[in-house]
Amino acid sequence: MNPGQPVDMQPQALAPAPVGTGQPGQPGVAQQQKPRRRVLTSLGFQIFIFFGGWWDVIYYILNILVFVYKGLQLPYPNQNFAMEFSFSWLWILIEIPRLFLASKGNKTERSTPIILSFILALPLLGMYIYFVAFQTYVLKIDLFLNGAALA
Repeated sequence: MNPGQPVDMQPQALAPAPVGTGQPGQPGVAQQQKPRRRVLTSLGFQIFIFFGGWWDVIYYILNILVFVYKGLQLPYPNQNFAMEFSFSWLWILIEIPRLFLASKGNKTERSTPIILSFILALPLLGMYIYFVAFQTYVLKIDLFLNGAALA
């Protein structure tokens, strides 16, 4: 203060701090917001995969029981029975990785595992059609199981 200058009794207003200066959490500091990203996972698809896995367990157990019944009760040619029974094992070896890839692709929001899952579905589709139309013996339960699996 200079003795020759008039004294201003009014408190001086503090200028607001520029935005983006100071410490985080302090007034006047702009919080940077992350850009919002659209979620690409599908709850409906994940539920479909989950219950599809349970359907697969039921389908596989019933399919094996039907093959045991056919093998014991029907006059099956040995070559055909072995081939058709091995298709059931091949089916499970393809179905488990297919469901895993579909689930992984949905959860990680990547399209490659989902595309691979659809590619693995093609031989399964062929097996379902074979089980409905071209087996040595097609029972009504075969029609029901494989028709439901195709639907």
